[in-house]
Amino acid sequence: MLATSLRRVLSFSCCGRIKDCSTTRLARAFYFSTDSTLASSTDSTGSYNRQQLHRILDFARNDKEISSQDAELLFQATGSDLLALALTADEMRSRSAGPEVTYVVNRNINFTNVCVKRCGFCAFSRTGVDHEGYFLPLDEILRRADEARSLGATEVCIQAGLPPNMPGSLYESIARSIKERHPDMHIHAFSPEEVMWGAKCSGTTVLDFLLRLKDAGVDSLPGTSAEILDNDLRKAVAKGRLSVEEWTHVVSTAHSLGFPTTATMMFGFCESPHHLAKHLVLLRDIQKKAQESQQIGFTEFVPLGFVAAEAPMWKKAGSLPVRSGPTGAEVLRAHAVARLVLNPKLPGGIRNVQVSWVKEGFKTAQLMLLAGANDLGGTLMNESISTAAGAQHGQLAKPADLRRLVWDLERPVAQRTTSYGILHRFDSPVSASWDAILEAEKKASAMTSIGTTEALDSLDTVSPRQFGSFHQLIASSEYRFLEATKPLRKATREPSPASASPGHPGHPGHPGSRNFSSWAGPKPGGGEQDVVRAREPARCQTITYSPSYTLVPTYECFNVCSYCNFRKNLTKQGDWMSDERAKQKLTALWGQGVDEILVMAGEVHPLASNRQAWIQRAVSICSAALDHGFLPHTNVGPLSRQEMQQLFAVNASMGLMLETTKALNGPGAVHQFAPSKKPSLRIAQLRQAGELGVPFTTGLLIGIGETHSDRLHALETIAGLAQEFKHIQEVILQPHSLGSNQKLKPGVQNTQSSGSERILFGSASIAELPQLVKAARSILPPEVQIQVPPNLILDNFDFFDRGWQTLLQCLDNGAGDLGGISPRDEVNPDFSFPIIPQLRAALAKEGYRLEARLPVYPQHLSWLSPRVQDIVYQRSKKLPDKISESERSCDVRLHTSDR
Repeated sequence: MLATSLRRVLSFSCCGRIKDCSTTRLARAFYFSTDSTLASSTDSTGSYNRQQLHRILDFARNDKEISSQDAELLFQATGSDLLALALTADEMRSRSAGPEVTYVVNRNINFTNVCVKRCGFCAFSRTGVDHEGYFLPLDEILRRADEARSLGATEVCIQAGLPPNMPGSLYESIARSIKERHPDMHIHAFSPEEVMWGAKCSGTTVLDFLLRLKDAGVDSLPGTSAEILDNDLRKAVAKGRLSVEEWTHVVSTAHSLGFPTTATMMFGFCESPHHLAKHLVLLRDIQKKAQESQQIGFTEFVPLGFVAAEAPMWKKAGSLPVRSGPTGAEVLRAHAVARLVLNPKLPGGIRNVQVSWVKEGFKTAQLMLLAGANDLGGTLMNESISTAAGAQHGQLAKPADLRRLVWDLERPVAQRTTSYGILHRFDSPVSASWDAILEAEKKASAMTSIGTTEALDSLDTVSPRQFGSFHQLIASSEYRFLEATKPLRKATREPSPASASPGHPGHPGHPGSRNFSSWAGPKPGGGEQDVVRAREPARCQTITYSPSYTLVPTYECFNVCSYCNFRKNLTKQGDWMSDERAKQKLTALWGQGVDEILVMAGEVHPLASNRQAWIQRAVSICSAALDHGFLPHTNVGPLSRQEMQQLFAVNASMGLMLETTKALNGPGAVHQFAPSKKPSLRIAQLRQAGELGVPFTTGLLIGIGETHSDRLHALETIAGLAQEFKHIQEVILQPHSLGSNQKLKPGVQNTQSSGSERILFGSASIAELPQLVKAARSILPPEVQIQVPPNLILDNFDFFDRGWQTLLQCLDNGAGDLGGISPRDEVNPDFSFPIIPQLRAALAKEGYRLEARLPVYPQHLSWLSPRVQDIVYQRSKKLPDKISESERSCDVRLHTSDR
């Protein structure tokens, strides 16, 4: 009666205006609400209309659907209005879910923290070469499942990072092994992001992959990886994360197959009320469609407060206005508004609103049970993701502690299954006094779980230290990713039946596919002893190259790199390649099998008076190449944003070598007189290309003074940008090869300067290449091709001796492309390219199929200008569609070897 009276008083006592503080902290770029969004609820000062807010609350009490605009206004409630919102949500919870509060006894198994993505909010993930990267083998995963079962768990929740080069069968094998060991254990596993990754690694569709998970024993899916379902905001905090459409597709497909899923929302970082409202309404729309098809859909909604302490986007200040997590008021609003928007008495409703004790702590979690929540989630046992981000509320919630939280509110509590079936109901004590609660706990401890022989208090008596912790795991030398994944190599050598066809995207030989030998990870150092190549069972893998020809508008360059064989002294503008000369060369190339025109030039100083004329000359040559039916690829050094846009309009792709992220500009170093070789400038160019949507090629130059760690750091930098923008097509790993025009020679004074720790020439740098390829394949996203230059490898050694074995080892370790092959390598003119027929025949004998490709990959076709797209379509029709004699010999040899 007191609550009812209080609600009645609050309903009529709200007058005046309260300023919304949370939205004023957001940058205008991240506040996407339109003028019409709040037209009915705001005044000219930006304060919300309290009368309108209370009309919305009355609307909700009468089981009327809350619109997105209404929800947006509710997300701005503060002061006494916030209390009115909480009371309304509590009333709605009481009417739709009843007084009972539930929890599930479960265990989290986060089997790896290694991930190909770099989300700004995630402090859990590590790279494949990070010394804190771990991977739990199947035996350890099963041991943890066994331990959970012995402690009364009815569910294991399995989520992890997205490990590079993952076998497509990994998720299935984990689920199947647990289900075979514990048939009655509910497997709640694999977020929509993981489903997308598993489907990609399997070379199959989301639908087919979900069917495989179902067959393996997965019972339901967590609805994580949702964060905020707004593409603009997702790109701001986690570029490369699956899109709103992809998330929706995965959960909707899962619903159609009978998978229940949860739904989540991350808040308290840089979102606005508009984002939050739109997120909830989208979930409601998805649920409506599931219900219309008689599907279970979402079983619960879980608001997840952002934990900022260790989050990269919080620790690293940037342009994004990131906050340090939600306030208490924001936590209350998230749960209360969700209860009103997702009213289960209306179409699209979700009965259960769960509060995350691991995010909010026990005290706040208890209060949310008075603001719309009716579930406390799971016991977890091994919580790692929030702990990694800096959450301070532990990794285990003992059932007794959860029951006490509820009894303290004089509410009944029940242990449930994952699908909200009730296993045990625990009556409330006669009062909320400490003695009464202790007496009730004695009765609860005497009960046993249905289907188990273990006492419910078994988990209550253990120490959390029994389960270890995330921080202990990453500090330990046990289960290191590089070591723990070695056994997976043999199991993943052969393609799965679903991707056995060489033309299938999932086939190991398909351009951009994963070579699973990289599961072993890189080994520091390398050396000539690594050239010995152990051949795996023969199979036809596709290796690509681009039939190209290089046009050089000018060899002049204001940089002076001591290893350069390309640069000539500055010339007059009249010495540049004329349009007429370019057209003559292009005309002569007709019928010569060339697809790509590589337009490469030295660099004119950005402040030079002829800079614009230099850019225009490159544009003119590219335009002429298009007129002749060729596809230009331009690499002319760092460009301004306007220059890059100008050139991309007439290019299929562009490129710029990163070379290294280590500054080599000091006295005596190779870049001492090369201002544009500063790593920060080159990284900014790669980022600019991503922002402009330019298909891009970059790479490392090996052996110019960098260390092995420097190389790995450069690869991780490229991987981060590739994941963020999806624009990097290829990464070239180019060994430093001594040329006749090079200034820096062996034995020259200052070669081993303070700025260049180690200069490697020819065979010395090439000997380290295979291990670097292996590291790159582990670090880079799988869709990024690794390119090695065959002329530098083969010409430094005898073709059919060590150079050939080194090239084969690079291909075995994950390189999939040989780059542009043309009559002359302008960068390394002393090293001739191999003859294509000879190279194709030699590779066929080793189980590789050499095929031509275009300079733009299919996934980037829509990024191009219409003019360039037309040439791509014309060129794609002319690519070989018949198996050559050498390729037939490859197929015959493989067929014979299988007998």
